[in-house]
Amino acid sequence: MQDYRNLMVWQRARSLSVAVHEATRSIPRGDAPGLRSQLRRAAMSISATIAEGAGRDSRKDFARFISMAIGSASEVEHHLTQSDDLGVLDRVIARQLIDRVVEVRRMLYGLRRTLLAKGDE
Repeated sequence: MQDYRNLMVWQRARSLSVAVHEATRSIPRGDAPGLRSQLRRAAMSISATIAEGAGRDSRKDFARFISMAIGSASEVEHHLTQSDDLGVLDRVIARQLIDRVVEVRRMLYGLRRTLLAKGDE
């Protein structure tokens, strides 16, 4: 359908993924087993799902992938909140990342709304 690299939401999601990866380096491997890797995978999934959806043949199908990316963003927010609750991630960093993921999710909602409003052209 379109080049995903031109989508601002993909660019922000990609940047978020890098920031999450960097922030989670401080989580000791023994603390909250699996949380670090799950958080990284979920963060990477947002931009990857946008990219995959952009290659689909229809706006409706692209919108379906955007819905999946929204789910991944919610998962990332949950894991960041949990990391803060457990004290395995610095509170300030966790809050900053949560703000960024909320922004990405809002952008995804807007993109999905636009895709569904235009229909298949």
